[in-house]
Amino acid sequence: MPTPLLQIRDATKVYYSGGFLGDKKSVVALDNFNMTIDEKPATITTIAGESGSGKTTLANLVLGFIKLTSGKIIFDGEDITDMTDEQLKAYRRNVQAVFQDPFGVYNPFYRIDHVFELVNRHFSLSDNQSEYRDMVEAGLNVVGLYGEDVLRKYPHQLSGGQRQRIMMARAYMIKPRLIVADEPVSMVDASLRASILDAMLRLRDEHNISFLYITHDLSTAYQIGDQIYMLYQGTTAERGTAIDVIDAPQHPYVQLLIDSVPVPDPTDKWDVDISLPSEEEMRTAAAQGCRYYPRCPHRMDKCLDAQPPLFKMEKAKHEAACYLYEENEIAPIEPPMLVNQPFHEAAVAAVSHRKRDRAIAAGLIVIAFIAGALLALTREPETIVETVVEEVVVTATAIPPTEPPTATPPPTATPESQEIVPAFVVEPEGASDKGSITWGEDTVGEIENADERHSYTLLGFEGATVEIKLITGGRGLSGTGFFAPLMTVFDPAGDIVFAFDRARRSNRGELTFPADGAYQIVIGADDRGRGVEVYTVTIEGDMPEPTPMPALPPPAFAVEPEGAVDKGAIVLGEDGVNEIENADERHSYSLEGVAGRAVDVKLITGGRGLSGTGFFAPLMTVYDPNGEIVFYFDRARRSNSGSFTFATSGAYQVVIGADDRGRGVEVYTITFSDA
Repeated sequence: MPTPLLQIRDATKVYYSGGFLGDKKSVVALDNFNMTIDEKPATITTIAGESGSGKTTLANLVLGFIKLTSGKIIFDGEDITDMTDEQLKAYRRNVQAVFQDPFGVYNPFYRIDHVFELVNRHFSLSDNQSEYRDMVEAGLNVVGLYGEDVLRKYPHQLSGGQRQRIMMARAYMIKPRLIVADEPVSMVDASLRASILDAMLRLRDEHNISFLYITHDLSTAYQIGDQIYMLYQGTTAERGTAIDVIDAPQHPYVQLLIDSVPVPDPTDKWDVDISLPSEEEMRTAAAQGCRYYPRCPHRMDKCLDAQPPLFKMEKAKHEAACYLYEENEIAPIEPPMLVNQPFHEAAVAAVSHRKRDRAIAAGLIVIAFIAGALLALTREPETIVETVVEEVVVTATAIPPTEPPTATPPPTATPESQEIVPAFVVEPEGASDKGSITWGEDTVGEIENADERHSYTLLGFEGATVEIKLITGGRGLSGTGFFAPLMTVFDPAGDIVFAFDRARRSNRGELTFPADGAYQIVIGADDRGRGVEVYTVTIEGDMPEPTPMPALPPPAFAVEPEGAVDKGAIVLGEDGVNEIENADERHSYSLEGVAGRAVDVKLITGGRGLSGTGFFAPLMTVYDPNGEIVFYFDRARRSNSGSFTFATSGAYQVVIGADDRGRGVEVYTITFSDA
């Protein structure tokens, strides 16, 4: 099991107001939050959600600016709430911050070099001036700046992007293990955001620095995030890899967030009619059960009884806290906390002295205001979240050790009949052979034009899992973080088993070999010529014991062909428009497939009824000539799109209808076109 760098267990933060001579009120900013960040490999963990969801509170807790009401935060085996002054200084060196405001963190009376001088003096980073200058220059170079351009300037003479990158360079100079970046691009011009995001990727990939990335911008989370936690009113609504959660959100709140992102299509109307619950409804939900209850279109009575646990979704490590999935397995608790041995006697004594001094001071305050306190005790405090406040009163006890969860086997290739081809495929035809790749080694190549393809050979063994990294090494367009090579892996039979089909500066993933033999890796630019740049491809991993390949589970909901009304044939490249008049109606289309031909599929609701909310739209299932399911849309969304490849030639059946709760009764448009 990887060594945890940061462990957060049952973290709760309650803010209080009033009291003494008035009513005491409380607001729960974070409620029983759990998270683990492994030491290696370095990752970018995104915390996302709307304003007031607890993102900044979490950042301040990790940085030690505020104290937990209950729970634990363990960094490298040490509880940060019990650290001595010496340990706290070491913690500050290992955990640095980049704040939202690139203007307010600078003293306008000092030049930029003063920022680095303060850090050098506080942490004693260098022994002489020459070494110090080298460290500053190295830090600036990492973020794409140069000393002579910025060090002798005042903050107002630099752009917001330069100021924010200087904060990154300052953090890098300290060589931290974790950087807490709280909305680092929200106050920066859009043209400068890419440079800051690229600096984060470089620090992660080249210097093994992890990030806790706080943001409300899901597009940047999608581009650079490894895993993501979606917060709502201080609780985790959904978590998983950034791509899985944003591509296929499962929690109703996260679905609302994703569907609220405008689509660059003038014909796709954006529904902005959102009704908010009353203040009293919000209080009731916060006190008794699911925080999202007042706004949820699927709310049930049980949602008010207790906050739902995180349930496992179809993808590994993808979990959502919603009773819609209560038939799924409950996600295991976090791995057991790894805490170092207790402090040595001197450290314990130092902590005890501090606690004694605080107790004396607290006693004096209590004596000074005893009369007012007695009056306050006669009044019943009003709370917004009663149940949590009662829990906070109880003295925190040690968290007992728990059994580690059963390891989930790595994902394997899906059966050929149900394998979905990626949106973009780098075909092997015309690829220039670049040799073979050995596990644990890096291979560097360069794509000189948009039509060039590079091919590598990788020997695979059935059941073995490798980690694949494709990272752009240049500073051209790819340096923005959005333009990088694409990659496809073909098995010995020539079928696609893995692909990076999104142009990103840094791509990572896992592949489990479905069979023994020589696998072909093809790398190139996409059809618009992006990604013409130097790249590094790395294959690494240990040889595990062979494991049986699990079958792809059936979709959560399939529109069965029985009782379907034949609506005719669909021709590639044309739209078919129709309407479902009742919940039991099924429409059937015939689609002629040619083996090996890839198609794009779109199913879009055209009406402005319930479907306009983004949760009510038709579902679809595609059956091959043998009656097997080869593709499906099993989530009710206003707009669904995907791709698949015909496994065999023949007549495929496309069935469209509403789900078993009658949702999706609406006008729809279906389109099939060449991928």
